[in-house]
Amino acid sequence: MHLSVRSSFWIRILTGLWAIIIFVLSTLPGKQLPQVTWLSSPDKWAHAFVYGVLATGILLSWSPNLHLKKRYQLAFLLASLYGISMEIVQFTFFPGRYFEVWDIVANITGAFVALLFSNKFINLQ
Repeated sequence: MHLSVRSSFWIRILTGLWAIIIFVLSTLPGKQLPQVTWLSSPDKWAHAFVYGVLATGILLSWSPNLHLKKRYQLAFLLASLYGISMEIVQFTFFPGRYFEVWDIVANITGAFVALLFSNKFINLQ
């Protein structure tokens, strides 16, 4: 799949909207759920999926003039930092929300796996 300048613009818009959706979902009132191992929890799979989509959107948003390896690194870094910051923000500013290290692990894992798959299925050259 090759991206035109026009489609790249819309991918940036959709990625920004996706980041806003993540923020809204991360700050909705919630209650602390009982501890569940990370692989069997649907919540962790949801985290991985959401941040995988975010990482892929960030990857596709970069200019083709930026070196390919740098685009992947920046997409991974930005999605991971956003996932970490959302955990900190929801714990710090939103009562009823809490900080969970396994959510961060799921966020980072989702971003990494999505970028691995995008490397196989999307031609960004």
